Amino acid sequence: MLDRDFYVRIRKRLADEMEDNSFYFVHSGSEVESTNDECYLFEPYRNFLYLVGLEVPDAVLLITKVSGKVSETLFMHMPTARETMYTGSVVNEEYVKSVTGIETIADEHTWTDRISRLMFNGVVQTAYMDVARWRMNYPHNGEQKLAEELKDAYPFLNLRNMYPVVAKFRTVKEKEEIEAHRKAAAITNEAVRNMLRNMKPGMTESAIEAYYDFVLKSNGVKVPAFTTIAASGPNNNTLHYSKNDRVTEDGDLILFDLGAQVDRYCTDVSRTYPVNGKYTERQKQLYNCVLEGLKAAEALSRPGQKKGELQEISKKVMAEELIKVGKISKPEEIDQYYFHGSGHFIGLNTHDVGDTGDTILEKDMMFTLEPGLYFKDEGFGFRIEDTILITEDGCDVLSGVIPKEIDEIEAYMAEFNR
Repeated sequence: MLDRDFYVRIRKRLADEMEDNSFYFVHSGSEVESTNDECYLFEPYRNFLYLVGLEVPDAVLLITKVSGKVSETLFMHMPTARETMYTGSVVNEEYVKSVTGIETIADEHTWTDRISRLMFNGVVQTAYMDVARWRMNYPHNGEQKLAEELKDAYPFLNLRNMYPVVAKFRTVKEKEEIEAHRKAAAITNEAVRNMLRNMKPGMTESAIEAYYDFVLKSNGVKVPAFTTIAASGPNNNTLHYSKNDRVTEDGDLILFDLGAQVDRYCTDVSRTYPVNGKYTERQKQLYNCVLEGLKAAEALSRPGQKKGELQEISKKVMAEELIKVGKISKPEEIDQYYFHGSGHFIGLNTHDVGDTGDTILEKDMMFTLEPGLYFKDEGFGFRIEDTILITEDGCDVLSGVIPKEIDEIEAYMAEFNR
């Protein structure tokens, strides 16, 4: 868990962005019922988590800035003695204050009273909400419901969205966030190597995946950063295959897209390995076309580089390599085999906030590069992806220790009685 100083520091940055005589609120999100008395695993709204550090449903952070004075209140439910008996929760006021650095904790049902008192003197004219809305027809979440109530009660109130500001903060990582990403990458490396040591033809994709899951759970990672792809044989031509139930065969490639998370900070890695430990000569030829595309983009990942150009760099190099091996005759023919973008920002979400097109890379930004080529006519496809941190004058490939060179992969797998 990141320390309280991180959350205090981030909230101060946010308060500095607020106009005087205003308030900001953000809702943590709500649990969603799955079946009967069970709920899906709770996923906190990431901007709430970024500012508060707690994964609790139906909580609201309120920051007020009135006459130059900033105050913070966290509205949330405190578990009763009976609830604690069932869940073993350690959440109480002392714990919340120690994690968040917020000194005023209030019952979730006192939100309207607090807002009423705040609005009574007529000084506050602006309220900042925090809504990431990817589609207009998404159902309204807790944040929007609170905003609607405010607008109904105070039609003169100027509602503004603070989401873009917080998203911009999140695009450049703090030292604590980078450390969490490094830990996630290290666990992912250990987990991938455990799969390589144990996989062999005849195993199901999910049985191979189990060796990855074991390492994650052994390191305290209860759930991965996202649903694991373990796509063998013809399945690795399906970009987001996730059934993971096929029985692998001798000569298969298996494409993994996976990553651990630490404190919700994610790693995203793709590798394509031979199940039997050896690539065929044809597989090597086409694998290296993708690898060269990745290397070219990584070599140019540095401050001042436009993020969106890295995809075109990978694509250009891969086209050149495909021409060399006789797979295509003209660069534009690569579009028969290349179907997706090459990378995204990464952070508290695997596909994290950030404009991947025109963004100029800065020190401490983090993103992935993931070129891939898919050859249905050959019966296999490849994706190779790394998680990357921009440094002072270049980049640090956090997932770089996870084997991706053919000689390294084959030598590592050969160590284990193949």
